[in-house]
Amino acid sequence: MIAGRRVLIVRNSETAPEGAFGAWLAEGGARLMVVSGEALPAQEDAARAADLVVLLGSPHGVYETDIPWIAAQRGIVARLAEAGRPIIGICFGAQMLAAATGGDAAPIGQGRAFLGVFDNAEAAEPVWQGPFVRWHGDHITPPPGAEVLARDGGTVQVFRQANRLGVQFHPEATPGIVAGWVERYADRVDGPAVLAAAAAMPPQAPVYARMVREVLAPG
Repeated sequence: MIAGRRVLIVRNSETAPEGAFGAWLAEGGARLMVVSGEALPAQEDAARAADLVVLLGSPHGVYETDIPWIAAQRGIVARLAEAGRPIIGICFGAQMLAAATGGDAAPIGQGRAFLGVFDNAEAAEPVWQGPFVRWHGDHITPPPGAEVLARDGGTVQVFRQANRLGVQFHPEATPGIVAGWVERYADRVDGPAVLAAAAAMPPQAPVYARMVREVLAPG
């Protein structure tokens, strides 16, 4: 399904790269183009021409529209969605997808955040149950007409709208990526426990395959 496909990956932070998902796409024969969030406006035509656009994570919130690249990305994603382009959003990318297509994203509030490895309490199918790495303090309001496929702890974890899919968790996160997050949030997490749980997670290839199928062969 992905062999020969042009995939534009928007890396919104160097701390949240495409990781294992990017490796899986490349191994499957996809032709990857990686751009930063800041560089996306200059590559909007490339995004429009891609067979799949993947929006990755960021420590920022999509509501921080005083940051020029975030405001610009919201407009670009809205135009891509209107043009019917397949999009996968991961964490910040899922929030961006929601906010750009009529939904919203906002802080959970009261200092709450999900930092670690969690199952989803509600999942439409086992593939969305987890466990998954989650690293977020914001929650998603899905766009109109979207189908919610997983929830947990009062947060939407997976939503689908036409040929667009948002996942709040981080299926792309490798142990090395998680180690960087643990170091940054050392005062808020039990580092050894999180790293052990991340290392013990099952292979994510079935999740990647399902994510891609949802947007490239919806229905």
